[in-house]
Amino acid sequence: MDSDDLGQALNQQLKKLVETACNAPVGSPERQVTFAEIVRLVMRSGKLWRESTAYYPDCLQEMWEYCFRYVDDPELGYDPSVCTVTTWLDDRLKKNLRRYRDRKYRQQKRHLFTMSTEDGQIVDPVDALASPADAYPALKMWSNLIRWVQTDPDQTLRNRKCLRYPQITAQVLLLKWLPPNNQSWDEIAAEFSADTTYISQWYSRYCNALLREWGRAEGYLDNISDDE
Repeated sequence: MDSDDLGQALNQQLKKLVETACNAPVGSPERQVTFAEIVRLVMRSGKLWRESTAYYPDCLQEMWEYCFRYVDDPELGYDPSVCTVTTWLDDRLKKNLRRYRDRKYRQQKRHLFTMSTEDGQIVDPVDALASPADAYPALKMWSNLIRWVQTDPDQTLRNRKCLRYPQITAQVLLLKWLPPNNQSWDEIAAEFSADTTYISQWYSRYCNALLREWGRAEGYLDNISDDE
């Protein structure tokens, strides 16, 4: 299969995934797992614009947040009759980059007079910034995390139940609290007729510990104890 055929196959696969996500209820496990698969395929495709600017990771993250929020919006969402999924995302990424770039230039104009060297040379303040960590491992970790929460292969999350509200499990809270759902504690509490402070504290005590265990098992976190 040549590159054109591979590209068409990817486009069709992503199109079907977007349709699946749009047909699934907002916040549902199916929608979240589908989003994770879209992230995985797009990041592996190499179809997105890449550059080494300090603000690129922020722009990339905002692109995904835009996708999760507006993918099925009638005006702002993805329209398969206009472009491919990767083109839609890439256009949004470039818009974010232009906005950050314009902001950087405005900041430079305001501060250039303070960045002159003794011999009269002008120093770009951005050049002195340390390069950020690569965004791609972070997105991969996020995709793996969502997949783990949804599938719960050892049923650890499903078996960790809230004593006061047995209908609430660690899996339920993680799926509702983590992106792309991002429900507030007040929203979650109202849904289950629960006390907001109680469930947020329960999450901090039990869910955060489970997330740390997963992170250590997957090699994302150092093997340190929770008490350190």
